[in-house]
Amino acid sequence: MTTQTHSGGAVSRFFRLQPVTAWIITANLAVYAATVAQSRSMLGNHASSLFEATALYPPLVAARDEWWRLMTSAFQHFGPMHLLLNMYMLWILGLGIERSIGHARFFALYLVSALGGSVAVMFYGQNALTAGASGAIFGLMGAYAIVAMSMRLDVKGIGILLVLNIGVSFLVPGISLAAHLGGLVVGALGALVLVVLPRRLPRRVGRGGRVTVSWLAYLLVVALVAVAAWYAADTMSLGFLLSR
Repeated sequence: MTTQTHSGGAVSRFFRLQPVTAWIITANLAVYAATVAQSRSMLGNHASSLFEATALYPPLVAARDEWWRLMTSAFQHFGPMHLLLNMYMLWILGLGIERSIGHARFFALYLVSALGGSVAVMFYGQNALTAGASGAIFGLMGAYAIVAMSMRLDVKGIGILLVLNIGVSFLVPGISLAAHLGGLVVGALGALVLVVLPRRLPRRVGRGGRVTVSWLAYLLVVALVAVAAWYAADTMSLGFLLSR
């Protein structure tokens, strides 16, 4: 077997076993490549029109109803190191979580965690231009911890990882602590309703009933996060009017 064949087989296996993780990484890489092509700079990719139209800047969400930024900002990154560090963490977490909880649940947790991180920025980072998958990744770490605790597994490793990453968020300038903590809380809550709740329901509910209840509870979480986003934007808009 040649090295090329082995590498191709590893990539194919990754897409087959962890397709959501693989395609999210692919999407992030593609978006970054597009911003680099537009800006003609790997380090200054934030100067591209695509980046400017999709990164999270709360005043634009509040004043112009550019709600897509709450999600699209999770696929933008400031330079190659920001991108690669986040994609490495996503790869590690995807390997540990996706197959164990299912592809649909994993994708749902990723999306709601990204949304939760962005909504936290709407409250506590209103004057900052924010981008990156960190909120979603913190959400996956929170989900991993919740699922591991519910199964009485050793959570020391993920606990240390969380403490280190939160510590970095506090100490390193320019990192959005709000996005990280918002993603962490919402991701943990998402794991409670999507993974832990159906396992705790009585057997008489049946498998279909447990699945239905868990997804309805997930939609409730999404709705609550969306209401929080609307409230943050509405409060910000009121502030704009009063400041005139």
